Amino acid sequence: MLNQELKELAIQLNLNNLRDNLDDYLLNAEQSNVSYCEFLKNVFKMEIEEREAKKYKMRLKKASLPYHKDFSDFDFNFQKSISKKKINILCEMQWIDRLFKLIFLGPPGIGKTRIMVSLGVEALKKGYDVFFVSMTDLIDILKYRKDSYKYNLLYKRILNAQVLLLDEIGYLPISKEEANLFFQLISKLDEKVAMVITSNKTFSEWTEFLGDPALATAVLDRLSFRCEIFNLTGNSYRLEKREHLFNE
Repeated sequence: MLNQELKELAIQLNLNNLRDNLDDYLLNAEQSNVSYCEFLKNVFKMEIEEREAKKYKMRLKKASLPYHKDFSDFDFNFQKSISKKKINILCEMQWIDRLFKLIFLGPPGIGKTRIMVSLGVEALKKGYDVFFVSMTDLIDILKYRKDSYKYNLLYKRILNAQVLLLDEIGYLPISKEEANLFFQLISKLDEKVAMVITSNKTFSEWTEFLGDPALATAVLDRLSFRCEIFNLTGNSYRLEKREHLFNE
């Protein structure tokens, strides 16, 4: 009877973890012979951990990451153009608080998106709001957000993110109208949102990609302020590790 009363009180206080695990907590406390203070500390600690886990799952869902991978299994022996030390420094997330842009340049398959996603996961773990979008999807969002509830919602997530992960700039050509929309977004986010950007184009090639030298200069001027550029090299990981049907 007392246990049920405690569960009802837990419900009123929104202590859902305590409500669901009260019997186990009491049994463990009896077996461990802990003090009342220790018992309460453990209960509150586990309640906080449960709430933080739920918040993380919600942030992860909203982030729209293409997959979930951190740096625990990242192959630094394959991608040697960025050191583990630098990755560890980036994982401290000071660049987010300073509103830096991290720009990873290099050919396809060398790990740019993998690094971006893993940085996003680490940022989520530390409580930051993250949003991932490819350049192709971003252009659709910018073009159709006024006529589509879905795209307008995604646009708002971009504006409200603390960290924007923008993948694959330059892989596909865009029109002058689309380039202008992209510039407007970059201007709106400048000095408000930290970014991670990947591109297979060097900065000197962005003029051709954006189709306007003046526009390219304006975009790069904003992206280059508070910016760290990583020029990644190497062979394609997918080609090196590709699976075969035949062993011969």
